[in-house]
Amino acid sequence: MKLKSIFRKLSVASVLAVAGTYIPQALAAPMPGACERSIGGAQEYPFSFSTSFTEPDQNTAGKIIENAAGGEWDRPERYTVTCGCTNMREAYVTAIPLLKELDYTGGTDIEGTPLSYYVLNDFLSVASMVYVHGKIKKSLAVPFYSRDNENTGSPIPCNGAKNTFKSGSQGQINLRFRRPFVGVKVIPPTRLLEVYLSSTSGVSSPTPVSYVTMSGTVTVPQNCEISPQPVVINFGDIMSTDFKRKGEMPKNFTPHQRDLTLACRNISDGVKVSLSFQGEADPSDPSALKSTNKDIAVKIEDSSSNAVISPNNGRLPVMMNYMDQTGKTGINVYPINTSNEMPEVGVFNSTATIRVEIE
Repeated sequence: MKLKSIFRKLSVASVLAVAGTYIPQALAAPMPGACERSIGGAQEYPFSFSTSFTEPDQNTAGKIIENAAGGEWDRPERYTVTCGCTNMREAYVTAIPLLKELDYTGGTDIEGTPLSYYVLNDFLSVASMVYVHGKIKKSLAVPFYSRDNENTGSPIPCNGAKNTFKSGSQGQINLRFRRPFVGVKVIPPTRLLEVYLSSTSGVSSPTPVSYVTMSGTVTVPQNCEISPQPVVINFGDIMSTDFKRKGEMPKNFTPHQRDLTLACRNISDGVKVSLSFQGEADPSDPSALKSTNKDIAVKIEDSSSNAVISPNNGRLPVMMNYMDQTGKTGINVYPINTSNEMPEVGVFNSTATIRVEIE
């Protein structure tokens, strides 16, 4: 009986001990000097941006684009914090990058602190600066530790409703080209950095009060301009009596040759460039371009190989000079008979659209 009584007492004592340790944990305040958000987890500050770089000298390895997001990183939300103290005036701000691979260090913030660029993807790295509010009002290079916001005025309660902040809500980024690219690079939502607060200098708070999420697109467009534009070819006067055999050009006719040049932008070595032709094919000869005369069609050939270029998305190769960002090609153009009949006398016309294709 004594043994059972002892076990009962131990069991009750054990339950009371567990209940007694749980209550102070639920009511625990931050450790001395540390701060945490009063309600919920860390405040998220997301921003998104789209930027385009059209100049060739921007799309080079090592090129830095300052303030690439413009004013997009600028959010209005505030958050309330609770700190391990009684009253506080200043707050001490820490910003830690979450991208871990350091790519490059160069340039400085307003205080002369070097900017650290962290790898974002295979083509871009990013450096960030967080704007510290309060009296200091400066954008500081990340990472930075325990920076005094230099607040002045009357102290406020460390766990009061007026103890609100915006650290992390505003800043800017610089982008650095790790290597050139063309087209669109999508930056998925990426957690860029975390912000910590403390009420005492040198104290490291265990949990962030805010974090910054970045997303966006970076576009490096490719384009080429064709010259001359438009391409006009006048066959001159042709005797209808010389125009009798189907599929053949007029007797003693010489095809008209035209050189075409391209002025391009952001075309990297090895990128394939060609011209495509879009027009209405002749029903009697789909390899030829239909004209306004039912007995006449127009053929287009590659001047270097004499290969016929189809009017239905036919391709004409372009020889590129990647150093100068220029291209050259040429066409031979001539009319053919499509019916074995003598064409009606009169002016005929034919048109097609030429487009630059970049692969």
